[in-house]
Amino acid sequence: MGNRSARSRRTPLIVRGARQTGKSHSIRQYGKSSFTHLAEVNLELSPSMKTCFSSLDATTISRELESLLKTRLIDGQSLLFIDEIQESPDAILALRAFKEQRPGLDVVAAGSLLEFALDDDTVRSFPVGRVGFAWMHPMSFREFLLALSEDGLVECITKATPDNPLAEAQHHRLLVLVREYFVIGGLPEVVDTFRESKSYLEAKIVQSRLSLGYVADFVKYGKRYDYRKLQTILSAVPRLVGRQFKFAHVDSDARARDLKQPLLDLEKSGLVRMIRATHANGAPLAAGEKEGVFKVQLLDIGLMLNMLGLDLGSKSLIDALFVNEGALAEQFVGQELLANMAPDTSPSLHYWHREAKGSEAEVDFLITHHDKIYPVEVKAGSTGSLRSARLFMREKNADFTIRVSQHPLSFYDGVLSVPFYMCSEITRLLRS
Repeated sequence: MGNRSARSRRTPLIVRGARQTGKSHSIRQYGKSSFTHLAEVNLELSPSMKTCFSSLDATTISRELESLLKTRLIDGQSLLFIDEIQESPDAILALRAFKEQRPGLDVVAAGSLLEFALDDDTVRSFPVGRVGFAWMHPMSFREFLLALSEDGLVECITKATPDNPLAEAQHHRLLVLVREYFVIGGLPEVVDTFRESKSYLEAKIVQSRLSLGYVADFVKYGKRYDYRKLQTILSAVPRLVGRQFKFAHVDSDARARDLKQPLLDLEKSGLVRMIRATHANGAPLAAGEKEGVFKVQLLDIGLMLNMLGLDLGSKSLIDALFVNEGALAEQFVGQELLANMAPDTSPSLHYWHREAKGSEAEVDFLITHHDKIYPVEVKAGSTGSLRSARLFMREKNADFTIRVSQHPLSFYDGVLSVPFYMCSEITRLLRS
């Protein structure tokens, strides 16, 4: 676990992200595999434990938790995991106490709808630097492959280069697995169900149950307005992916001002991601955001298909969706870009939208690497025009464009072609 001086520099960590993305399970597994003692407290299941944090004194808190959990809290040997921490503002503030008063103890926290608790006036005061953050997303396609024991393919992906792409048989096998991911998505419980049953129907049943659970949560954080507005927006998002968002597309009779806050709350919950347009005049991309111009995507592509109500029992239908539906391809790539960001990076996605008369253009995503901006175009098939991307290259002096499609990995004529299954490797490819 390293020496004392290294341990003294540790900072309590809050793991953030939408519900059902595997936060608690991942932390629990980490605690069991990396520490002698795992001390876990769930403040939702055991509300009486909240009183342990009322003193905001790390020594007192540690003593009381040890007696109740019957587990030692030893610096360098124990992990204290506070789950559902949003149930207690005192527990959130106690993280600062651990940093300042007992910096050698490893402390991790997580919770459902935690983003709303962190915005509460009672916890906004803990200073930057006293608590670290990490974001968790649905399983990436790479993690999906590992869950299906396709370790060999993952190794091939991590070694492929434009000069030495995957063999044709591997390429086609991976595109088949991408089709499966489109349907199953990356929610851990759904992936586990599919891995064990090999049944799309069983996976769909779990997706439906999780969808209902998300909707049930609306009552908890829709206090400022009729929570049914949240459900109205969430129901509309799957059919709006890939195009500029207009509130009129959600409900032609509703006023934008009535739906704006519910949409922002859905983004805060992690269920919906807003992809904001930017002028892209330099990094960071957020500095050039265009007010009120954005697209949306859902938390998970499998959830998206489930909410669209499609019957996915037919392989031919799955193939048709993969080839013809650009929105699904765009959802997949956006999800992959988020999943492969550094975990301590606040998740955000941007795109380029130009409204010049007679010369409109739109690039699906923009990514930055060493302060350079690269356009990313998504093509559901293996070919397609890159007019907008090339226009961006000329206007912004970009080195080249990235096309994500079914085309094998290659680099030719200013285009880095990345197959869907290699989205996780884009940063590596840019480095080389």
